[in-house]
Amino acid sequence: MPKTKFTTRLRNAVTALQGAPGLGLVACRSGSLFSPIFVGATYTWSKVMESDGLLVAPRIVKAGEGGPPDEQVEILLGVIVQSEDATSQTKPNPLGKAALGHVPNGIWVDIADEGRRRLDRVLIVFVLPKGAAFDRQASFATAKRNVENAAALMTDVKVIEIARGESATTITKHLRDAARPFLRGRGRPRKS
Repeated sequence: MPKTKFTTRLRNAVTALQGAPGLGLVACRSGSLFSPIFVGATYTWSKVMESDGLLVAPRIVKAGEGGPPDEQVEILLGVIVQSEDATSQTKPNPLGKAALGHVPNGIWVDIADEGRRRLDRVLIVFVLPKGAAFDRQASFATAKRNVENAAALMTDVKVIEIARGESATTITKHLRDAARPFLRGRGRPRKS
């Protein structure tokens, strides 16, 4: 029986997280990311890119110095997962993905029951599958360097290395550990 590709196991891990309790995620129709652009005196939708995984959670804004608004305000936080193995051989590729949080008109996603909504804040998680074959070690080192440099230049970017042969269950744990503090806050430390 052939082994499943790393990107397939990564997508399975994202799907498992979307249905898992505790993160309060909302269902997205796809991993597509959009932004409105101004063309010919009107705004039109442009597809920015297709992510390898998307985790979106609503958060309620609590009262602060401004006092409570008349009704509850909800913002959307998004974790954009990108598998960076073969695609990060040049610096602009991961740098452009790391800069998604700085797109002027915002990043928008299609929420299953609500239509298209803007992500108020995003975290980019670059997943590097380590353990490349001997003949691909130099290209993996290049991808790793480019991704780490992009993460150092931008805010809200994480890089996690996961062994290429790991199961979807283990990948799910790594993604949860990377995404949970951003989506839900630090919370109490887990006992396991």
